[in-house]
Amino acid sequence: MTGGPGRKVKVRNFGLQSAGNPKSRHLFDHWAQVQRRLSKANYLALFLDFDGTITPLRPKPSAVKLAASYREVLRRLARHPMITLCFISGRRRAKLQKLVKVRGAIYVGLHGWERETGTRSAMGARGLLAPARAALVERLAGLPHVWVGDKGPCFDVHYHGASEATVRKVRAIVLSVFRALKRKARLLKGRDVWEFLPREFKGKGVAVRAVIAGFPYPVLPIYIGDDITDEAAFRALPNGITVRVGKPRRTRARFEVRNPDEVFSFLEKVEAEIA
Repeated sequence: MTGGPGRKVKVRNFGLQSAGNPKSRHLFDHWAQVQRRLSKANYLALFLDFDGTITPLRPKPSAVKLAASYREVLRRLARHPMITLCFISGRRRAKLQKLVKVRGAIYVGLHGWERETGTRSAMGARGLLAPARAALVERLAGLPHVWVGDKGPCFDVHYHGASEATVRKVRAIVLSVFRALKRKARLLKGRDVWEFLPREFKGKGVAVRAVIAGFPYPVLPIYIGDDITDEAAFRALPNGITVRVGKPRRTRARFEVRNPDEVFSFLEKVEAEIA
């Protein structure tokens, strides 16, 4: 990825280094295989991304709401004695809890960096990234469908709905600002977003392994997500049931579903299977 004539900027994607499974398989076409694994499991660790996974994507994250019917299924799953439910998102942990409202679940924010124990080096990260955010707010001002968010210790640049020409301009500006920070920060590419994060950020793969390591007994992990940021978790769970949400593309997930409605159907199937 070029950041100017003769210069290149390497953007880390935290696990998606090469092609995983170029022919992702639809989950329900292989339900018998999934059903067998569920029937043999003594305990399930169910990981769910939020935006684009259990809720449709919206141009502005503030417009996203979780459907009441979805919340009821999630609450029943969270109460089940053989399930630990974990929500893992790029949102702040407190905001994720407020949107989901499911008691008894584990909440992990900022792509795995913000957990129950808090966010490490939050103040230092804010001080490190604040000048970069201010520069981008100024340089991106006026570009249609482009805006800069604020997540406290990190921030993001959204461009959902922007034209290809605008996206090219945004990319060039983002990479030029990041170049001065690349030894101290990370740049993460998601769906219609660039995220600036502290260097110690390790991604969702490390986060799910940490959650699973806390169980005193073997568990069957299930991970469902829609974004590039979820690929690190798919990679970290080679023996789990991993499901990518959205249009088919190269992925490390074993299975795929098309949208949050199909995720809902899957969760109902899981509930019926373990009833």
